Amino acid sequence: MDDASTPTFERVLSEFELAPASKALDAAAVAVLVNLQRSARAHYAKVLDTLLCEEQPDELPLGTIRAAQVLHRRIADALAQVAIRQIPRPQLIEDQARIAEIALSSLRARADEIKWHAYERTTMKRTSWRQTYELVRAIESIGMERRAPAGQANCTDAFAHCVLLASLNVGILNAPQMELAHRWLSASAHDMRVEPCFDPDAHWYELDLARENGPRRITSAAESTTTTRFFAVSSLGAKLAQARGKLYAGQIAVGIPPSRAVAMHFGTFLDLAERLWSPDWRRSSVRAEREKADGESIEVVLGYEAALGVLRGDDQAATSAPTQWSLRDRSRSGIGALVTMEDGARLPLGALLAFRSSPNEPWQLGCIARRIRAAEENLWQVGVRRLTSDPVALELAGSRKEAAGGEPVAVPAIYAPITNDAGRTDGLVIAAKTFGRVNDFLLPTTGGAFKIRINRVIDRGEHWVRVGFEVQGKQAAAASKAASK
Repeated sequence: MDDASTPTFERVLSEFELAPASKALDAAAVAVLVNLQRSARAHYAKVLDTLLCEEQPDELPLGTIRAAQVLHRRIADALAQVAIRQIPRPQLIEDQARIAEIALSSLRARADEIKWHAYERTTMKRTSWRQTYELVRAIESIGMERRAPAGQANCTDAFAHCVLLASLNVGILNAPQMELAHRWLSASAHDMRVEPCFDPDAHWYELDLARENGPRRITSAAESTTTTRFFAVSSLGAKLAQARGKLYAGQIAVGIPPSRAVAMHFGTFLDLAERLWSPDWRRSSVRAEREKADGESIEVVLGYEAALGVLRGDDQAATSAPTQWSLRDRSRSGIGALVTMEDGARLPLGALLAFRSSPNEPWQLGCIARRIRAAEENLWQVGVRRLTSDPVALELAGSRKEAAGGEPVAVPAIYAPITNDAGRTDGLVIAAKTFGRVNDFLLPTTGGAFKIRINRVIDRGEHWVRVGFEVQGKQAAAASKAASK
């Protein structure tokens, strides 16, 4: 702070933002700006270090998130303009190398901006993509996109990091997981292929440097132009496999001490990255086709207790009052919906819900798998993973007595069978607070009850656990009724 209480970074950035295009920028001021980018990155890295040690990290303050977005955006824009303005002027090869270094700092600041948008579960603004693409085209025009300063990545790698971080920002990863993703990319994603010609065996993402959109998956309907760039991520498959092997050996390949919390966060990042980038995973997995459903809507009740209530037919409960969501698309694995700003901000990832298309249809069971919105838009996009199309509310009777009351342990549950290409798998959804207290139950059926033992966790989410079980035997109907009283 100076005597007028003006932040130093504000003075530095204003000098570049207010300077006319014809003005020559002072080399010393540019050096200060580059140092500012490094200092900002180091400062926020310390803020994020504390989150990496928490298994259930608190949400970052919204003010901190948005301040970081703005600072990184302004630094990236200012550095980009420095590089772009220098290119039309006569240059020596040393001047071009300096321009490449400045562009590299800009792209690193842009990657930080993308990451901090991911912490808010928003996508980066279109104006930021436009500025990034303008910089990339300018650096390509002097052939310095692959010029690597001593001991550093080059501009192509830094640009690829921006694209890969944007591909991960699908509303699934939390702040520690996204931070670990960024650190892993910075350490591991080198010699990336970003090319103007399409190779169907290697390229999975594309973008147009003449537009303002982020990267997108390559489809058969995509049209390429002279400004289209294609991204190959196949080289990351082997690196992801190596990172997972080290994780199983107790090593975290991101330069920080391993711990249980870090291992869990890093494993979640690897799960998503393998689905998006690993060629082996993509070859063995076919993504469910999405069917557009514009204009349709669904009824939704949110939360374990509310879902249990509607499945029981308890429509009188206040918590079971359905809300309407606009349907965006549907697939075999789930649905996509649009919700308001207020509703979307309250939806936790992993929350259980029951949904149906109309009052005449049966309820289905799902969970919130992703939620995200564009920074310029007021609607959240919500992805719901279908857990089962045939949920049934029931009450399990414990086969062991409680010590105090001598009564059987009763546990409300939702029977949630899974049907896929491999066949049908039985499962039960129970409240997380009751999981582990008793493992042996009587599962009621129309013809009696089965003695079951919970033996594995299939899935878990916000306040619920989906478990598998093995059948120990069958109990007669009369004995089953007596046990449930």
